[in-house]
Amino acid sequence: MARYEPECVDDTLFLSADTERIEIGTIDDIVAAIGGETYTIEYDEKQRTQAWLNTDKGVLEIDVRETVTTLPHTEETVSKLQQYDMETDRYGLPTRTVEFTNEFVDILEQQGRSTA
Repeated sequence: MARYEPECVDDTLFLSADTERIEIGTIDDIVAAIGGETYTIEYDEKQRTQAWLNTDKGVLEIDVRETVTTLPHTEETVSKLQQYDMETDRYGLPTRTVEFTNEFVDILEQQGRSTA
């Protein structure tokens, strides 16, 4: 299964694997669609007991810009995103950009309960 690595060119995010490259949208649009530069994940008491989770207050603030530009994605995610184009818009943004942000937020929310 191919892993798609994020690649930024002139503030535009692409996901690339081998010879395939898919445009996602501008980093500024992605950050705006997610709701800002940080995204907060809240963990319950049971989740806080996990050794890998280094948080005393039960919250973890994610740097959206950094994570969007470093987190690789699966072939399955990219396949879903390819169903949307960059020409039509939703909420004033390309549909693929909006769908990417929805997938990205879902990934973050799988790590805990969101408070963003």
